Amino acid sequence: MEVSTYPIKIETGPDGNLYAEVSIFRNPAPWVGLQFSGKLADVEPFTIGAQNEHIAWLRVSDKHDGIWWIPATGWSKSSNQHISEMHRSFGSFFVELGPNCKLIIDAVALELDRAHVQEYLDDFRDELIWLAVGKPNGAMGHVGSDYSRELVNALREFTAAAGRVLDNPALEIREVTASMPSSKLRPNSETFRAVIRRPGARAYPGRVAQESADVPDNRYIHGMVEHCRRLAQTLASSAVRHQSHLAARAAREEARAQDLRAITRIEVDKEIFDNQVANLRQSMDAISAWEGSPLPSGSSELKYEFSVGKQYHSTHHGAKEFFYNVPNRDTSYDRREGIEFSVAQLPATLHELTMAGHAIDKTLTLSITGKANITSFMSRNRRKGRRAVFTHISHVQLTSPLLARREAERSRYEHNGWHRLMSSTERKEYDREASIAIGRAEWFNEHAKDITVMSMETDAISRALSCQHTDWCRLKVASSAAFPMGMRFVQNPIYAALLAAFHKVTAMELSTGLGGDTLDKLGSINTLHASALYERWCLIKIIAVLIDDFDFVPQENWMERVVTSVAEAGISGNTEFSISFTRALPNMTAHLDVQPVLANGRRPDFCLRFNLSPAATSPDKGNESLRGYSRSANQKRSPEQSGLVMDAKFRTRWGQGKLTEMLAELVDIKDYGQNGDRVFILQPAKSAIAHKTSPLVWGRDCDYGQDHPTKHAHGSIQLAADPASGTASMINLRRLIALELQKIFPEPMLNVSRKSREREDGALSESRADIDHLSTSFCINCGESHKMSDIKRTMTQAGNPKWFYKCSQCKSTTMRTHCYECKETLYKNGFQMTYHLTVADQTSNVVCPDCGAGF
Repeated sequence: MEVSTYPIKIETGPDGNLYAEVSIFRNPAPWVGLQFSGKLADVEPFTIGAQNEHIAWLRVSDKHDGIWWIPATGWSKSSNQHISEMHRSFGSFFVELGPNCKLIIDAVALELDRAHVQEYLDDFRDELIWLAVGKPNGAMGHVGSDYSRELVNALREFTAAAGRVLDNPALEIREVTASMPSSKLRPNSETFRAVIRRPGARAYPGRVAQESADVPDNRYIHGMVEHCRRLAQTLASSAVRHQSHLAARAAREEARAQDLRAITRIEVDKEIFDNQVANLRQSMDAISAWEGSPLPSGSSELKYEFSVGKQYHSTHHGAKEFFYNVPNRDTSYDRREGIEFSVAQLPATLHELTMAGHAIDKTLTLSITGKANITSFMSRNRRKGRRAVFTHISHVQLTSPLLARREAERSRYEHNGWHRLMSSTERKEYDREASIAIGRAEWFNEHAKDITVMSMETDAISRALSCQHTDWCRLKVASSAAFPMGMRFVQNPIYAALLAAFHKVTAMELSTGLGGDTLDKLGSINTLHASALYERWCLIKIIAVLIDDFDFVPQENWMERVVTSVAEAGISGNTEFSISFTRALPNMTAHLDVQPVLANGRRPDFCLRFNLSPAATSPDKGNESLRGYSRSANQKRSPEQSGLVMDAKFRTRWGQGKLTEMLAELVDIKDYGQNGDRVFILQPAKSAIAHKTSPLVWGRDCDYGQDHPTKHAHGSIQLAADPASGTASMINLRRLIALELQKIFPEPMLNVSRKSREREDGALSESRADIDHLSTSFCINCGESHKMSDIKRTMTQAGNPKWFYKCSQCKSTTMRTHCYECKETLYKNGFQMTYHLTVADQTSNVVCPDCGAGF
């Protein structure tokens, strides 16, 4: 019996029962096995049937003499094995573990077979190998991979040296018994017995000298050839897959550029437009539906009409208020009395609804029927104001010009076939995005061609080593990993050259993390549990994004940690480990925790944290090179630490509302975001978002928590290894990690001690020495550090600084601006990498995820 290299997670539910999840394939699938220890060591499990019958499990042992229990629900005579209903039907199965313990196994049906799951395993191995042999240079870094090129050269040298040995192998003279003519006979004991049996024969067995290549030195060489052949095959397979990924990315960028340039009229997504209008109407209806109370008899009430303004922050008994303005009011009285502004105080629930509506529609007006006490007061800055405190409200009406305008626009769009004309500004945006896409496609194609050449060279080396392996087998030389005791590798030049070449290969293996038994461990990983395999695949994709796309450098032994965890988790039972990453410009670190234990005992799959060095970005942290630099006074300071919790859920389809329920369970019940971290689900199913609100390319597959008031705190993204869409879904993960990265990027610093720092065009003009110190962010498309000469600074209409970044490497653009309502930092990353909510019919305008203010 083969045991999975990764165990199924069992969690304790709120009811005290144990819960586990297994996967069902379309074709025969592996079994669920239970192994007990501690208080459950002597327990015999029983499946509880539909009629409350108890079906005993079978007790079996694996090849390591481990004791397991597996279900026994039927016997197949044709296949001579037990058949488990648990792998043919989906649903919940109840297993009794003693009198006071119950295990509930949820069997999830997957719309794929073992071959599709194998795609995840193959992609995991090949991606891991490529990350190991490739020196991290970023997604748009130097063409070619230094480690892979050096390893290929080392393998080529070894192949040539091994060929020279095979042309003239060391031979050993051995005495054997063979049939010889009587004239040349050298008798031995066999000869005398043969003469007695057949006197007068022409030939008898006798002693013969025979040359044999099966010597310890050649056996060791045969072992080296097999090792290098396997390494070359692995490297070739990894290069082919990586080349296909790059080619797919290039094709997508080229297609995107063609689509952007071909657009002459902008298509408005009817579903998203209607959803956004419905959300707007829902906010307004919530205000209209607010229920007041009837006026007591004998009391009179008035009708007040006013437009709603921003929230007013005061210390008036802690009550929340907002500015208001009465249209067409005679201001002569206010001028005589010195009243400069007016504020209104509504009941708390109505105030919150009104502020939520005002965040969406700045022209919102209210018509309130009720009673209000109107007084004057002095503000903290000694300005006289009017305060209207509503003591009773019987009816509320509102007018939303924005809602009326959107409904009128809907009629116009519907009349025009849900298309609108493109403005000149939008044309420039589309052309700029297309040019960036073409540039990225050219780089991807160039890189793919270099990897193709390397793959062909590695494949040729693999074939040559296979031929050498066949030749050694023909010479009847066995394979051995034991170094011989003789002196041939010292005294014979061609043997010494071969050993030196092999040492060079092994040294390269050690530098990449592939040394020792790493390849053997990778080969032992199986597909017995699809959900666990998907988790490992997601892990390697997260690492790949950090290394390839964002130019982080992993710690030295990261490869060993990953391989050991994946290959030995089923044996050791320990799945928790961490990997640290560093980056020079800007000076920051990333820390990836796998299966961490939270304070409440829960274990999410991954927790990714970024730390930006305070000394590298703050002039008040003792960094002499930053003296004289400062940031805007009204800018919110970015946090120096941030966290992103990701949990992998392997589903090929989601039932109605199931994805939302799963996310709510992680956030509300399991409390994965207890440290203020974001919580996101990684899952492979496409079109999992039922209520689509974003018009961007990810709107149907991803939810980045873009809707107010989620503020990107939790959501889900689609991530799959499906050949048809798998490489395309990787951008969803890059976008999610970019969201977390940009959260901690600080505002660029200005040197206030030099008046010539800022040019007339808004670009910062630092010297080369200052650039390195002031690089506090990098391009989220290629990982290149932003140069200050490529950053322009302007001001928004609200007086906040606005920064425009242009990457000097890939020409991608990013705009860092602020919400005019709450000053929240917002990023516009183009049509592909923007994660904020955008307006349905104008995707360049974003909606604030904090207060919901729309542009």
